Amino acid sequence: METNWKKMKVFATQRNLIILGIVLIIGLFSISSALTKEIVIKDEDNKIVVETAFADVSGVLKKGKITLADHDKVSVPLNAKVEDGMIISIKRAHPVTIIADGKVTEVKTANEKVKDILAEYDIVLGEQDRIEPGLEDKVDKNESVTVVRVNEKIVTETVAIPYESVIKYNDDLDKSKVNLIQKGQNGEKQVKYRIVMEDGKEISKEVAQEEVITAAVEEIVEKGTAQYVATSRGNVRFKNMITMSSTAYDAGFESTGKNPGDKYYGITRSGTKVRPGVVAVDPRVIPLGTKLYIESLDGWPDYGFAIAEDTGGAIKGNKIDLFYESASTVKKYGRRKVKVYVLN
Repeated sequence: METNWKKMKVFATQRNLIILGIVLIIGLFSISSALTKEIVIKDEDNKIVVETAFADVSGVLKKGKITLADHDKVSVPLNAKVEDGMIISIKRAHPVTIIADGKVTEVKTANEKVKDILAEYDIVLGEQDRIEPGLEDKVDKNESVTVVRVNEKIVTETVAIPYESVIKYNDDLDKSKVNLIQKGQNGEKQVKYRIVMEDGKEISKEVAQEEVITAAVEEIVEKGTAQYVATSRGNVRFKNMITMSSTAYDAGFESTGKNPGDKYYGITRSGTKVRPGVVAVDPRVIPLGTKLYIESLDGWPDYGFAIAEDTGGAIKGNKIDLFYESASTVKKYGRRKVKVYVLN
């Protein structure tokens, strides 16, 4: 009897243990079911659902067999605890070219904005640097970001101030004479330039400030203006010379349209009596009353000294009419080139 009782006791104990184990399993399963979370992973265009009870983001990605590459971007920290219904987004890094500091570098980035890409690769911008495209612009796959380094500096240079030449004309000095009255000397000034450099190349250079150290001394040159023509009376000074077409006239009807006894017969435009040495001119070229010397260019005897006292209807521009007393001389004269010297 005692033996049977012991057997029954052992059996009861075993039964109770089995029941307890079943209860524990059911409890654990219930607890596990209650703690299970459903996580959605969005990997670019792929969507993966992962169920887990206890895990952080890193564990969920591992369970979902998601492998991250350098510079891929996850929407939540990898060590963050997951919550039921959580959505984890993964943005895969894409190639972008960065041109900066003399280098062309292809990088991988999941960032879109230029400023974020530059920050990701520790590219620091100066205040004047230029970025293409702009910091807030987006950059797509295989596009480029260009950083132009802009520097401004002030450079001081000593620059020569060229002296100026001043010419003073002397009517009492022969035209061939030139006298140096005062020697010229360059001055000196200090110039500050503002220079703008882009990637080490000079783009612009402008004067920021000038300061004269030594003023330039002007050169003063005296030049003679006196000109002379050789005459039977010796060298005679003249102001200028005009090459003109010359003709001849006398006081007769054929030249003047007047006969002796007519009003104003033999009277010049100036009101003087016509005589050898009187010439007719265009007053716009040679003013009436001007003293002249007329030199022949073709072997005809020089007309010599003359005075502009008359005009003529056909005498316009660089034309001159020379008075001769003889009508035969007038006919022989015809038309000739002469040098007309305007005397002082």
